[in-house]
Amino acid sequence: MSYEIEYTRNALREAEEVIRWIRERAPRAADKWRDDLIAKVESLASRPLSHRLAPESERFARKIRQVLFHKRRGQYRILFTVDGQRVVILSIRHCFRRPLEVDDLPEF
Repeated sequence: MSYEIEYTRNALREAEEVIRWIRERAPRAADKWRDDLIAKVESLASRPLSHRLAPESERFARKIRQVLFHKRRGQYRILFTVDGQRVVILSIRHCFRRPLEVDDLPEF
């Protein structure tokens, strides 16, 4: 079974901010980061429910799952929910950022 991937405006904005920040420092690295991110997100289309719940999931009405992207200090959490046959990407957050709050997702 394959799930459809959908990004919230919030997740797209966060990804664009990271790409812009990397591009200012290393243009080719920004393209690689973007391509790696897309590949990681697309991998969720096959088995999204195999990923663990995010620690802050209990604060929300729906289950929020996470998948880690990249390593060490440059690690990000891709936070998503599964809604029927859709994987909805809610947020792309650096691991050092505070946990996701309900107010962070106005459209959720």
